[in-house]
Amino acid sequence: MGDPDTRKVMKIGFLILAMLFFSVPVPAMSGTGTKYVGSIAPGGTDTFRMSFGIGPNEDPSDISVQVMGFGQSMDTGFVPVDPANDTNPYSARTFISLDNTTIHLKPGMTQQVTATITLPKNVGPGGRYAIIYVHSIPAAGGQATIATAVVIPVLITVSETQPSLTGSIENVNVGDLTAGQPVIVTTTFRNTGNYHYRYTINSVTVTDSNKNILATGTTQPSENSVIPGNTVQYIVQPEVKNLPEGTYTVDSKVLRENGQVLDEKASIFSVKSNYVPPVTESSITLTPGSAGTLTSPDGRYSISFPQGAMLGDAVVTLKPYSHDKLPSAPTDAGLGATCFEITGLSGLLSKDATVTVTYSADDLTGAGGDTSKLKLSYYDAAQNAWVILPTQVDAGKTTLTTTTNHLSVWAVMISSSTTGSATSGSTPGTAATQSPLSLTVIIISLIIAGIMVKRSIRKQE
Repeated sequence: MGDPDTRKVMKIGFLILAMLFFSVPVPAMSGTGTKYVGSIAPGGTDTFRMSFGIGPNEDPSDISVQVMGFGQSMDTGFVPVDPANDTNPYSARTFISLDNTTIHLKPGMTQQVTATITLPKNVGPGGRYAIIYVHSIPAAGGQATIATAVVIPVLITVSETQPSLTGSIENVNVGDLTAGQPVIVTTTFRNTGNYHYRYTINSVTVTDSNKNILATGTTQPSENSVIPGNTVQYIVQPEVKNLPEGTYTVDSKVLRENGQVLDEKASIFSVKSNYVPPVTESSITLTPGSAGTLTSPDGRYSISFPQGAMLGDAVVTLKPYSHDKLPSAPTDAGLGATCFEITGLSGLLSKDATVTVTYSADDLTGAGGDTSKLKLSYYDAAQNAWVILPTQVDAGKTTLTTTTNHLSVWAVMISSSTTGSATSGSTPGTAATQSPLSLTVIIISLIIAGIMVKRSIRKQE
């Protein structure tokens, strides 16, 4: 059977092959007729057919088909509502009947279900709405199965009636302003009419106390219809520049695609310390034979690369990073307000780059006014740890400077330490000296293992 090393290589190779080729298949249900949009007169009837199937290699499955109320999540997603909780006056749930509520799907075959919609003569004007909810039934004996579900929206226009297209903005909220993070305006809107509308748009305008326009922002047209009786939210990030301390106004409008304003509402917000926007994404192309400096358009961030820092040509990019996505700070430190990301290199630099960042008033507040606690740090994903670097502080220029050979997610850290500290759930350690294992390395390792397995087999033959 060969020497011990060969047997070891063969075992590793077969384990790799098993991981690659013996994964568990995930069943999936497909269908046609997965939406109904039509007009029916009061007292009229219409039908539509739905077809469902699974792939030829899937396991047989029992499927339940139910008529539910039409709910909607805040992000406009469609949500089935249990009949016991379906109190929407525009519900069509009781107007729909199905010729089959349980079907058995066999591999490679399809089953059909026909829905019949019958509107009462006194149905009223506008639209009526329901969801046909199609989902897998757990196997007998309570065995765990991978759930498969399809939501089929039913949107009925009651013809020969007059729809009412009205809406109400219930709230306009400007989230907490944090230096280096975007301004987020959330508008909560309710369809108060009797008819749905698609492609709604939310437009916001930020003005100062003199009514000067400082920034605007608009959502993309919503693909999902807003259903009567439901409430949704629109989120806009207007490109606000620096905001000195003061009072400001955000005006929010919800419009139909034809420009009709459904509602408009203004909200006043205060800035208690000077606000600065997130870093603007910018890039630089670096070569081994030349030095280069990547600087943000506003000059608040810069990374200087010496000649020879790169082993090959690379495009290095400075990007904004969401503060709420940062890994937790070490137990003996705290996250400041400023964070960003530097991408473009899978490994380490050959020579250290110099990173200079302008710290914000929020960073300084977090440090209790003590600039010596402001440190630049990067997150080492391989070690699951923040690496807190020795940092030079220039209080006059309000800058932090350090050197590094690591491109990653960065943040201003509030700490008295200058050594790496682990995040919660991992073992504390010092600064990381290696980068995360890249996909390329994994692929190469798999290829090498495969070659070694083949060679060992040939030797045995």
